[in-house]
Amino acid sequence: MIKKLLILIVLSATFLLGYDMGRAKDSPDIVGWLKVKSAQAYVMGKDVIAAVSEKNESMVDTEESPQ
Repeated sequence: MIKKLLILIVLSATFLLGYDMGRAKDSPDIVGWLKVKSAQAYVMGKDVIAAVSEKNESMVDTEESPQ
């Protein structure tokens, strides 16, 4: 499974590098689009992790408080 994943990563990287290097003037900029979207996904992932962490902390606080 790991070997197939590594092969897929290498093939994808090879395709994207070749596409970026030989791109025609009117063709879409896939590499640029991926750079923008990956940065947005990173920020969104950080926000989701922060929200989940806050929710877990608040749930722990309410469970520990006596009623």
